[in-house]
Amino acid sequence: RSGCSADIGDDRFNIVGAGSVPGFEAVNLGNKVDFDLVQPGIVELAKNALKEFPKSRAFCLECTELPAYADAIRAATGLPVFDAITACDFFINSKRDNNHFGNNGWQKKWDGKQEDYTYGSNLTEEQKGKLVNKCSDSL
Repeated sequence: RSGCSADIGDDRFNIVGAGSVPGFEAVNLGNKVDFDLVQPGIVELAKNALKEFPKSRAFCLECTELPAYADAIRAATGLPVFDAITACDFFINSKRDNNHFGNNGWQKKWDGKQEDYTYGSNLTEEQKGKLVNKCSDSL
């Protein structure tokens, strides 16, 4: 609760683990997940969650392995599905020109060139010293 200001004990939030889905154990083992094997189990898990928690109005997929199954859950349940991809889209689109209305044409189009980036190069020395995960001694 203190980390995200949400009480997971609140009955408005229903947590359902995917660990029992056949093939999903690959996540914990650090192996590649067999999408075709796992997808039916994830969809079945979502449908069963709705039977258990019929007042549910959306799904929030916490694991970064789950966005690949979001469309299948949407199609099977008709409910909104939020995940790491929709969260990123939300933040990215909050900075982009909305060409549907308002002040249009103010933002330059992306030139398709990606800037070079080295892990941690945007950090101050103090911030680098606080890093827990370090990819090299060059930091």
